[in-house]
Amino acid sequence: GMVMPPINTIVVHTILLPPDRRDETALGQAKRLLAKSLAPVEEALDGKDYLIGEFSAADCMLGHSCIMASRLGIMGDDMPNLKAYAERLLARPACAEAFAA
Repeated sequence: GMVMPPINTIVVHTILLPPDRRDETALGQAKRLLAKSLAPVEEALDGKDYLIGEFSAADCMLGHSCIMASRLGIMGDDMPNLKAYAERLLARPACAEAFAA
């Protein structure tokens, strides 16, 4: 099948598809992949508000996955930096507006 970033697979199989067409295996794999890909970000955010100091394009690109992961309950308690980061991003008016859509 088509290769999608894990966050897309997760959205498809939790929101877009009707329950009888969702693939729990694909969903589980995507959640594990996403958690694995977020681990270095969790470390990188240690003691920082944003990825490279000030808010930047990097935060816009990565922020989407972080916020979706947070909303979909994929971030465990082992990712406190990422959880706080997602909250910080959503507190920014432009971000909040984009995600309200």
